[in-house]
This record gives sequence, structure tokens and C-alpha cells, in this order.
Amino acid sequence: MSAKKLLLALASLLCLALAWIRPAWEVEVGGAPLGVWTGAEIAGASSAARAAAAEIRRGGGEDAVPETRFTLAFARGGRSAAPLARALLAASGGVQRCWDVSVGGVDAGRVGDASALGEALMAAIAEAAPPDSLRTGFEREVELSEVFVAAGSFDNVMDVSRRVRELTRVSYVSPEGETFYA
Repeated sequence: MSAKKLLLALASLLCLALAWIRPAWEVEVGGAPLGVWTGAEIAGASSAARAAAAEIRRGGGEDAVPETRFTLAFARGGRSAAPLARALLAASGGVQRCWDVSVGGVDAGRVGDASALGEALMAAIAEAAPPDSLRTGFEREVELSEVFVAAGSFDNVMDVSRRVRELTRVSYVSPEGETFYA
């Protein structure tokens, strides 16, 4: 009797494993891990990245080819492969990931290095606001939107920083609680 129950329990566990565990692939591009994806997600993301890269780039360039390793993973439903497609697009030859910069909805340019822009803007804030300020920032919101463009199709970081400073003022709060603009 106990052998029969054990056999039924093992069969139940096998059915449960078959229902929840699926074949999947660990994906890397250029040595950077991009997570675990199903074959259909990889195929869809690769196709979307190839089509987008063909539209964006000027002239030649190679499509990113993901490196995959087989694994087993728990089944997930309804997941978008868009992050994988963006990573494959960014790794495609002739395509570059950039950021469109706007200030209060007004275009200020496009940069290829968002962190370099951040450093330039932080320096502008530090230059304008006193060191004892309680809070500093810009009067208007500075927004960055990720875009993919043909390689080299972006503006100089210092030019964009200068444009941002033309479109908004530095605001700071003094130790007395008053807000000032520089």
C-alpha cells in the first residue's frame, strides 16, 4: 500500500514539474548577461532588434547575435521581450543608444552619455548654489528619453549642458527656508 502511495506521489511531482518547468536559455551579448528567456522570446526579440537596426543604421553593420546556454526555468507568462530586444539593438553594429534631453518639454539635444551630462549639470548646480543650501536643483524638470540612433548621431555633452542651463535656472533653498534662483 505504501509503495502505491509513493508511486502516486512521484507521479504527481513529475506532472507538477512538467507543468511548471520549461526549457529556457541564458542569454549573453558581448559577455553581458541578459537573463533567462524562452526560445520564442529570443526569436521575437532578435527579429525586432534586426528590423529596428536596419531602419536606424546608415550603411553596414552587424546584427547582435546572442550567445545562449540551455537551462531549465520556472514557466512565466505574459512577460515582454522588449528589454531583450533593446539590449540586442544596442549591441548591433551601426546603432547607438542615446538620450534625448528636454527641459520642460523643450528639446535641448541628444547625448550619447547620460552620466557625463549628469556630471556637467551637477557642476552647474554646484557653481550656482551656495554650499550651505538645503536643497538644490533646476527650476524646470530635465527629462531624458532613451532612443536608438545611427552611431555618432548625437550632440556634444557640453553643448547640451549649456542649452539646458539656457532653458532653466538653478533653484536652491537657503538654510532659512527661502527659495532662490540663480
